[in-house]
Order: sequence, then C-alpha cells, then structure tokens
Amino acid sequence: METTTSDAKEAYKYWAGAEAPADLELLNGQYWQSPHFTKEYIMYLKLKPTKEWWDAFLKQNSIPVDTSSWAAPTDAPVWFKPSSNSVRYGGGDFDQGSRYFRDSVTGVSYMYEIQL
Repeated sequence: METTTSDAKEAYKYWAGAEAPADLELLNGQYWQSPHFTKEYIMYLKLKPTKEWWDAFLKQNSIPVDTSSWAAPTDAPVWFKPSSNSVRYGGGDFDQGSRYFRDSVTGVSYMYEIQL
C-alpha cells in the first residue's frame, strides 16, 4: 500500500524514521511513498529548525548551496513558498531535484525531497 499524509508530524516521521526532536517546530508537511520496496517517495516540509539543527543536517548530508536555476514542482502544496530571503541548497552528484531552503531572516525553512 502507498503511504500518504498531509500532517507535518507524520510526514517528518515517515521521512526521518523517527519523531521530530522537541526543538524542531513543524509547520506544514506532505508525504507520499510508493508501495514499492525501493522506498520511492516525495516529501515537502515547512519547519523552523534551530540554526544548529539546520547546519548539522546540511553537513551530515553533504548538501551544498545551490546557485542553479530551480522551479518548484507543479504539484507542490500551496503553502510551499520559500521567501526571497531564502538560501537554496541542493544539487550534488546524485541529484533528483531535492532542494532545501532557509530564510536568512526568520529561519523558516522548506524541504522538498524526492527519491524515485
């Protein structure tokens, strides 16, 4: 069976495999996972992490700043609107289009991750 949710806490848990830490404020989420054993999924999150959490996430996953052009997928949720103050991260050797954004003023962050 496929897995779908538009609950931010559930979306995070399906994506991370664990509950979100207490200091991670989850604002919106959407998650879809295919029934296939290869764990194909598409995840959108809007969150407000601490700077320490965000920096550790980028470092642990070797996610660089992305300066290429990028357009949000047409099926993105209506709330997935990173601000013009956001720094965009993503790309790399195995890039399927996942992108991560953090507003440099408010700290509000958006994550779009795709694994197909």
